[in-house]
Amino acid sequence: MFHLLPVGQTTNVAFAPDLILCLTLAWVVRRPEYAPALLIAGAALLADLLLSRPPGLWAALVLMLSEYIRSRGNRMKSAGFVWEWFRVSAGIGVIFVANRMAMSMLLLDLPPVPAAFTQYLATVVLYPLIVGLSATLLGVRHRDSTDAETGKQRA
Repeated sequence: MFHLLPVGQTTNVAFAPDLILCLTLAWVVRRPEYAPALLIAGAALLADLLLSRPPGLWAALVLMLSEYIRSRGNRMKSAGFVWEWFRVSAGIGVIFVANRMAMSMLLLDLPPVPAAFTQYLATVVLYPLIVGLSATLLGVRHRDSTDAETGKQRA
C-alpha cells in the first residue's frame, strides 16, 4: 500500500517490507492448502502490475520459492521456528538476488543496492511478526494429527 501512496517523486519507499511475500511464506509453511499455487501467482502478479514492476518476474520467483518451501514443510515443522526462519530468510535472499540479476540482464532500472538490502532485511525481520499475527489472530498454525483427521471432514 505504501508504494501506491501519492507522496511525491522524491520519497523512496523501497525499504518497505514485502508483506505479500511474508504472508505467502508463513501460510505455505503452516497450512499449504490455504495458499494454492494459482492464488499465489495471481496475488504476486497483481502486485507486480500495481507496483509497476516487470510483470511476472517477481511473481514467478515468489511462486518458485513458495513451492520449494511447500515441499520442505514437514522438515521445517519438526526442526523448529529458528530453522524455519533461517530457511525462509535464505530463500528470500535468493529470490532478491535472482530478481536483481534478471533485471540487470534485461537492462531495466535497478533500485540502489542499499535500498534493496534494506527491503530484504525489513522483510526478514517482519517474518516472525507475520507468523505470530497469523497464528494468534487468524489461527493459521501448523497442522496437528487431530487436524489431519478433521481436515478431511471439513474439506
